[in-house]
Amino acid sequence: MASLLLAGLLAGGQAAPAPAPPPPRDEIVVKGERPRGSVAGTIPPERTLSSLDIRAYGANNVQELLQSLGAAVSSGRGRGDAGPAVLLNGRRVSSFNEIASIPTEAIERTEILPEAVALAYGFAADRKVVNIVTRERFSSTIGQATFGMPTEGGQATIGATANLLRLQGDTRTMLQAEYNRSSALTEDERDIVQPGDPATARARTLLPETRRAALGGTVAGTPLGEVAATLDARVETLATRALVGRGADGVLRRDGDSTTAHLGTTLGGRMAKWLWTATATLDRTRSDTATDTGIAAAPRNDARFTNMLAQADLLVNGSPFALPAGNAALSLRGGVATRIFDSRSRLGETVGTASLGRDAANVQASIDLLLTRSVGLVSLNANAALERLSDAGSLRTLGGGVQWTPVAGLTLLGSLGAEQSAPSVEQLGSPLLVLPNARTFDALRGETVDATRILGGNRALRPDDRYVTALGLSWQPWAKTDFTLTADYIRTRIDDPIVSFPLLTPAVEAAFPDRVMRDAGGRLQRIDATPVNFARSEQQELRWGLRYVRPLGPLPPGVEPARVRTFSSEAEVRRRLPPGARIQMIEAGSPQARRFENLMSRLMFSIDHVWRWQDRVVLPGGGVLDLLDGDALDLRGGRARHSVEAQAGAFKRGLGARITARWQAGTTLHAPGGDLRFGDLATVDLNLFANIADQMGGTRAPRWARGARLSLGIANLFEARQEVRDATGATPIAFQQAYLNPLGRTVALSLRKVF
Repeated sequence: MASLLLAGLLAGGQAAPAPAPPPPRDEIVVKGERPRGSVAGTIPPERTLSSLDIRAYGANNVQELLQSLGAAVSSGRGRGDAGPAVLLNGRRVSSFNEIASIPTEAIERTEILPEAVALAYGFAADRKVVNIVTRERFSSTIGQATFGMPTEGGQATIGATANLLRLQGDTRTMLQAEYNRSSALTEDERDIVQPGDPATARARTLLPETRRAALGGTVAGTPLGEVAATLDARVETLATRALVGRGADGVLRRDGDSTTAHLGTTLGGRMAKWLWTATATLDRTRSDTATDTGIAAAPRNDARFTNMLAQADLLVNGSPFALPAGNAALSLRGGVATRIFDSRSRLGETVGTASLGRDAANVQASIDLLLTRSVGLVSLNANAALERLSDAGSLRTLGGGVQWTPVAGLTLLGSLGAEQSAPSVEQLGSPLLVLPNARTFDALRGETVDATRILGGNRALRPDDRYVTALGLSWQPWAKTDFTLTADYIRTRIDDPIVSFPLLTPAVEAAFPDRVMRDAGGRLQRIDATPVNFARSEQQELRWGLRYVRPLGPLPPGVEPARVRTFSSEAEVRRRLPPGARIQMIEAGSPQARRFENLMSRLMFSIDHVWRWQDRVVLPGGGVLDLLDGDALDLRGGRARHSVEAQAGAFKRGLGARITARWQAGTTLHAPGGDLRFGDLATVDLNLFANIADQMGGTRAPRWARGARLSLGIANLFEARQEVRDATGATPIAFQQAYLNPLGRTVALSLRKVF
């Protein structure tokens, strides 16, 4: 078996273990042990990123790494874009915030797994799973400062972050502090045509002024013997200041302030052959939004709410019995939750209050059965869930799937699922918020007006029923080449889907006539834009992607990049290697050192394509909106039939570059006054970074340069904005480019130092 190699910044005095000789022919080699931190089940990862792969992205922490991975960790099976389910060392965490700030230097590997794996951890099979495996020992203190602004000016953003992390086996301590501030961007700072007085532009913000501060901490260990325990706490404040036009009494302002607090704990251990994980969280959010009315001496319209959620669940994994092909895998989860939502709104002299509560109890079971290995590994899954809500009755979920691995490197998956879901408490009971002078496109008259828009909750919302059929494959055709192809076909139907109020078109107004108010001349005055139920929605799409990663240049003889591991110090290498292992010193600048530099380098390429075959909604009353053929739900037009994301990157000798290109096809919106055409949109993002010490002698660099990284990010490099034209070739006021994309090209510079 190949021995482990040290990969790090190579310089005089740094060490690497030499390859061990092959074992004698009569030596017994025991295989099959799962790597530390692996996930449960038999489904292999679609992709595994080593610590060297992760370094090449230039991401600072787990959250940035997931953002960099983009389409590779997204799924078309969920409700919206909920993001992946993230595990730490193969175990559930109390919340994503618990691990979002872990620096990438502390990550040993990252695994991306298909949606079916989520069932083993008590999640629905509607999101991918990302497993973050950290080093057993790691210590760092990190400071980071960031400055960014659009090249057109008008806004500036500053940020500062401090992070402390200590890892020692099952013990983890982390503290994180963040502060960000962005100035406001007003309409007069962009080339926007006003429908009335041009001076109004100074009194309307495209983006509000924001101030955000957050403080969090995590402590994990084994205070109860074999039981691992984690305590996580976080508090965050957000303040926004916006301008919403002019009134009789001057400029109208809207101010928002919110505070969010989170407390979570996780316990985990083993009972015989069963693994168990218990999580409990308490979250509280308070929000207050005040808006000027424009009436002299009148009080401001005010909307405030307090939302508190307490929940706890227990997950148990194990094998209840064995089949000839292998052990069955059973996952059981049970949980309870209670939510209290209090809101108060004041609209002029009218004051409204609401107090909603929801108690929930739920159970979920999932079992995987290995049927045979004679034609490759074949397994079946069956899963069911029942949730009882105090305000919505019982909701059921049923599903099943099959996995077939006919040859090594090829996995085929198929699944069926039926799920019921209730509207959230926020969708039901959010306080009413009146937005005066909201710039609104009226498709019936083909004009843009400043109308009053009402936001908030809708007590009349009904639960929806969702049915999903999915077929997928993951294929790595060459065992020693990091090339992976994935493909998924997804068909979704939702009865009574819950959506935000859509773009006002004649069909939408006919379906919801009570939500629209017009004056005697037919001019739009007000829209009730609280959430609604459609009758049905139907989508079909094909998603496919490929990824290729390799080192740059020739490698040391006999070394496979996939088997290389990095260590934080030479002492860690000596501790982890078996007794008697040889350590070979590498001479700086030697041919062998250059080969190890190549080993640590990376060339990466990926492409992901979404091809939508069907996307339509049925309105109450029977009207149909075909989002691929002339209908739309928002100001960005219909749904693009094709969208592509491509990414290429390179990293060597401490210098890295990554370019991400996104393209979506154009769409058309049919309207009585003439069609609106939304052009294709292609954007390019460029990220550059340099590890300063590598450019100043490696281990001989000045102390201030060690662990320092300078990063430059340019979003929307070519300042692309979508063009919208009517039948005459003109752009309607509501679809001006600065409304659809206020910032354009932005440049961000950050300096990060690991102490």
